[in-house]
Formats: sequence, structure tokens, C-alpha cells
Amino acid sequence: MTKLTGNIRITPNPGTETMGPHFEVVFVPYHGRINAQTVRLSSHDELVAFLIEIKFSEDDASRWAGRAKSSVVLIPSVERTEALLKENGLLT
Repeated sequence: MTKLTGNIRITPNPGTETMGPHFEVVFVPYHGRINAQTVRLSSHDELVAFLIEIKFSEDDASRWAGRAKSSVVLIPSVERTEALLKENGLLT
């Protein structure tokens, strides 16, 4: 079971005519190359649920999601298994 360490970047996006407002979540590793992909979540509640799925506590997930409403957020020093990141769509 390979563990990866890096940051999780959450970017609020106000949306366009074709796509409504959403949050973009991406895993940014500290070193190496991986096939990371962006996960788009359409609401604050979906963002909190997603963060809980990738093993953040409910309090931490709510705190990070609240900060992400107004600006880009980097969650530092996230260590998760490759399998967990893949099953939640952050890796291909």
C-alpha cells in the first residue's frame, strides 16, 4: 500500500454560463509525478462530504470547506494511500 504525501488544493470557481459555481479539488504531491485529476463539487455540503470521505474529521472538513468559500485553500501535509485517492477520483 503506497502512501502519498502532498497538499490538497481547493479552488472556488464562480462558474460560467455552461457550468455553475463549484469547487475544484486537486491533490498536489510534494515530489514525483502522478496522474492527478481535478474533482469538481457543486456545493459546500458536497465538499464537506468529500473531505470526510478522504479521511478528514468532520470538524476539520467543515473548517477547510468554510475557508474555501472565499479563496483558494491549501491543506498541507496530507498523507493518504494511493488507493484512497484513486477511489475518490483524485488520481487516475
